[in-house]
Amino acid sequence: MLLRKNPKNEVKVMQRNGVVLSLLFIGIFWLGGCDREPKLPVDESATQELSTIQFLEKAVGNVVPSANAYQLKQQGEDIVFVSVREGAEWDEYHIPGAIWIPHSRLKEQDEYSWKLLEELAKTHKYVLTYCGAGHRSGFVSTQARERQLTNVFNLDGISFWKEQFPVIRGPARPPDKEPKMVHLEEAYYYYTEGFQDVDFIDVREPESIAMDSGNIIKGAKVIPLSVLTKHLDEIDCSKDTVFSCEGTFHGGECSAGPAAGKIVIDKLGCKAGHIKYMLEGHGAWEAAGYPVEPYSHQESGRD
Repeated sequence: MLLRKNPKNEVKVMQRNGVVLSLLFIGIFWLGGCDREPKLPVDESATQELSTIQFLEKAVGNVVPSANAYQLKQQGEDIVFVSVREGAEWDEYHIPGAIWIPHSRLKEQDEYSWKLLEELAKTHKYVLTYCGAGHRSGFVSTQARERQLTNVFNLDGISFWKEQFPVIRGPARPPDKEPKMVHLEEAYYYYTEGFQDVDFIDVREPESIAMDSGNIIKGAKVIPLSVLTKHLDEIDCSKDTVFSCEGTFHGGECSAGPAAGKIVIDKLGCKAGHIKYMLEGHGAWEAAGYPVEPYSHQESGRD
């Protein structure tokens, strides 16, 4: 619902815009220290302003839809995007002008990483963390709020963003270095017809699994992307491997899966034809009613 305008509100808006412009100048300091990305192109169709109140109302559960974040950015709002995806994911594509602070470092309570996030929260009006479909970044934004960083919100995910808005892409990889993308039904075919010859590996973080349903694909291994390079001895290159990550039942794509596939191809020399990732992710698998089982991080003993 649009807010009714009156002279007093217009004065407040003008005052607020003056503060926003001041914060934008401060933000240049931080953005200048990272990749110098082009500004997002102006969307001439975004003529209807989205107010701060509407923004907060639409951030259901502190999750901000990509369309709302993009619209506010177009209006000149002081927003900084923080990618908490891992290095291989960042290299593949990221939001223009974003700052990279990987989830693995924040999870390990890396002092420099948290200080950077805290400084961004102090010098910008809004900080929007993002990953593939909002799970890892949701964990980070929750921890940030526990640290009293109340202007840190969680973007719904770059898999939603890239469907409509610009991303910066890294160099293309040769076909023999690219893991194969499979859709949900094809992954289920591998599961039912050749489970003995196919390994399913969930690369979600334990807290992401817990924040979701607490389940994994029945019989799957769990090797979080953040520690995958420490557990490459658990990958059998002679078998087909299907990686899965978060995704969502309503369309969010798994992005940690292809990153995991590229790591094992590069580090282990596995043939690309054997390495696959399920695009839709675990959310879609479980929503389809396919076999799952509870995951116990304690039983896994994996850091």
